[in-house]
Amino acid sequence: MAFQAMMIAAAIGLALVAPTVAAQEPAKRDYEVMLTRDVVYGRAPVGVSADGAKARDLVLDAYRPAVGGKPLTDRPAIVMAFGGAFHRGDKGEMHFTGDGAQDSSMADYCRTFAAAGYACFSIDYRLIHEVPGLVRPLDDKRIVPMAVNMAPQNIERIEEVRRLMGLAPFDDTTLTHYWHTTFAAADDMAMAASFVRARAAEFGIDGERLALGGFSAGSITALNTAYGIGVPVKAVVSLSGGISGYNLYETTKSGMAPALLILGQNDFAGVINGTRHTAAALGGKGVTAEIAWVPGFGHFYPMGAVSLGDKVSRMPVSARVLQFLDAKLGKTPSP
Repeated sequence: MAFQAMMIAAAIGLALVAPTVAAQEPAKRDYEVMLTRDVVYGRAPVGVSADGAKARDLVLDAYRPAVGGKPLTDRPAIVMAFGGAFHRGDKGEMHFTGDGAQDSSMADYCRTFAAAGYACFSIDYRLIHEVPGLVRPLDDKRIVPMAVNMAPQNIERIEEVRRLMGLAPFDDTTLTHYWHTTFAAADDMAMAASFVRARAAEFGIDGERLALGGFSAGSITALNTAYGIGVPVKAVVSLSGGISGYNLYETTKSGMAPALLILGQNDFAGVINGTRHTAAALGGKGVTAEIAWVPGFGHFYPMGAVSLGDKVSRMPVSARVLQFLDAKLGKTPSP
């Protein structure tokens, strides 16, 4: 356990820089896309202090494929979470830029997935400034020790985000808030997965064909939800994420969902190491983890960027994700 914690130590730390909201050209659409915004999927505690806490609504945007203005039914689905170092970001049109590149927003991804026949749910989740409370107690045997996760070398990138946002450096209090936020985000995604599955008929989905995914902090959230909490899904898509919070070496079990792990060629060191550890943790339990690279890019890349994968495969990021979802969730039925 101690050895694994030391190995994971170098795999933690993400950074995000200035966001923009510039539009991006979507991929070819085969289906119409119907959007329902701000659907409440649950409530969770925020503003935690010695005096207690309050609860706030958690919301999602639902993107559904349609023909002739009518939404399709019995669709496979994916729940997606945005990035932002657990400090910022949103479920809609926000983009991030860095190293001369701009990523795709959650709205971009969900529109593309819905156009391809998948229902896509882009979720809001609690961030550090809200001081979120934990929905479930933490088991020290199932998590990477806080001292390892929050070691100075592992939060250097997060400190840069705080500087860009005009926030003070971490102190003991805000560091604990950040630690709790990592787990609170996974609690929220687990709640969202249960919500859409319970309302499968309403959303026109097949609740047994559900995937989780996200970018950066959202990717960490998807990994923690599927392999840390153990929410049963059919596939997990990680866009530049990795181990942080739950110790996937301890929590991953045989028979859990396969993962697609995508990262930039020049991604952050924490993402590269975190992806290696994620693949090793899953592989050690017999869970398949496919890895693909986005050449020439760092942490931020558009979904139309070319990715390179196994068997000398070459295709845009979005096409690779859809190919993976088709294989693991089953191809979408004809309308």
